[in-house]
Amino acid sequence: MKISAYLQKYDQTKLFDVTYYLDPERWNSCHEATAQFLNEDGWSDYIKYLDENGNISMDVRNITKEHGGIYIFFIQGDTLPFCEKYLAYIGRAQSTENQSVGKRLCEYLRESQKESSRPLIPRLFRYWKDKLYVKYYQSDDNNFIINGESALIKSILPPFNDDMPESIILKEPQKAF
Repeated sequence: MKISAYLQKYDQTKLFDVTYYLDPERWNSCHEATAQFLNEDGWSDYIKYLDENGNISMDVRNITKEHGGIYIFFIQGDTLPFCEKYLAYIGRAQSTENQSVGKRLCEYLRESQKESSRPLIPRLFRYWKDKLYVKYYQSDDNNFIINGESALIKSILPPFNDDMPESIILKEPQKAF
């Protein structure tokens, strides 16, 4: 059976449709701005977002409340969990008295339950809340945080981010040789 025929037969599967834009030219145009994120050393490990009771996991609750940074939500599939990770959303928490990576990540579960929330966040939680993981990159440099988040969103175009940031300008790709 062809995949298109399967999807016509089983409409329910279409509820889980997510679009990715895998554009190497866009990746290359943002490479200079995203180069600092290429090394995994600055990123946390994958952290399960919810525990088995549907509450924010202790690992997320224990993320620093004293530093800002950039964070990423991933959906982890069950078929090949060692490599089946789908980048879903990129966000930031500036380093301020009232905001931190840990605090901001803890706000998403509550935000996903509000009617006035951004529409893609409730969808992310409605279908994949038990499969969500996060990674974060800690920083106290708010300019770095703002520009880093912007560059990553423009490079990747995560399916659950609503807005294209305006804080960086994409460069035309140039030939390497």
